[in-house]
Amino acid sequence: MNIKDIIDILNDNGLSEIEELVSGDKYSLINFYFDFDKDVEAAAKAYADDESTAGSEEWMKEFYLPYLYDYANDEVLEIVEEIIEDLDVEGEMMAFQMNEKTAGYVQFMVLFNEEGYDVAIEEIVKEYMRKK
Repeated sequence: MNIKDIIDILNDNGLSEIEELVSGDKYSLINFYFDFDKDVEAAAKAYADDESTAGSEEWMKEFYLPYLYDYANDEVLEIVEEIIEDLDVEGEMMAFQMNEKTAGYVQFMVLFNEEGYDVAIEEIVKEYMRKK
């Protein structure tokens, strides 16, 4: 499994602060961020404005942040699927929840592993957090 190729694809797709957190013989846990551009933020705002009263807690928690979160998940899933297809690896992703302080980005961890290698992202993340 060529981690450099995976990181290159993540970089080419505009993801930021890409870092390999854990590396094994047959797997790699990679952390990165999906940053929102002004157009996506404007679309999320327009959607939330249509659905709720601007500035309310409901506006933020029920419409604005979920729109951004879903958008980031869809985009990153597409990138991960591209990597899986192009590099013949398996991948499992995890997104961190957003709040008002982190509304400009979503943090992701993705576990890439060789096809057929049985490993779960939860196990590797727990192992990483224990060592941290």
